[in-house]
Amino acid sequence: MEDNSPYQASKVAPTAQRSSRVDWRDEPPREITSPIKHMWILLAVLGSFSVIGAVGVLFMRGGAFNAVLLAPMLILACVYLLLAFGVYKRSRIVATLVLSFCGLAVLGTVVNIVTGQGSLVGIGFMAIFTFVSVRGTLATYRYHRHMANVRTRPARARLSDDPAFAPKLDA
Repeated sequence: MEDNSPYQASKVAPTAQRSSRVDWRDEPPREITSPIKHMWILLAVLGSFSVIGAVGVLFMRGGAFNAVLLAPMLILACVYLLLAFGVYKRSRIVATLVLSFCGLAVLGTVVNIVTGQGSLVGIGFMAIFTFVSVRGTLATYRYHRHMANVRTRPARARLSDDPAFAPKLDA
């Protein structure tokens, strides 16, 4: 009769949990993760457009000029896709690298405006690319700061760790 008592703890020992498991409340907030997501999606879209452009150049007529143009377009596509993967993995180095490339592209756009070759579409695209790159880079650094704070914080005491709630194992 004692075996069925609702006031007795079960005789099954609790399973050991992985110590590397992070509490779900320690996940980074959406304000940190969404700019990173926007940044890697933008880079992946740019890489996809570069691949589509390279395929378009491949099927154009022009002979030797297309071969010269095809290699840099494929290299650019690979660079965009690799940067997108690095930002997806939340690498601070890659995010900073993307921001520096964005700065160079902004300088190129400013030179185009000064020489009279700038277009409104190019300026608008560079404004969006700069905005997303700055937010994504700052969010990557905030993500790593948040995760460092989570690692230094002591583990939250669980009620099931209290000795009063430990299972009573009869020998």
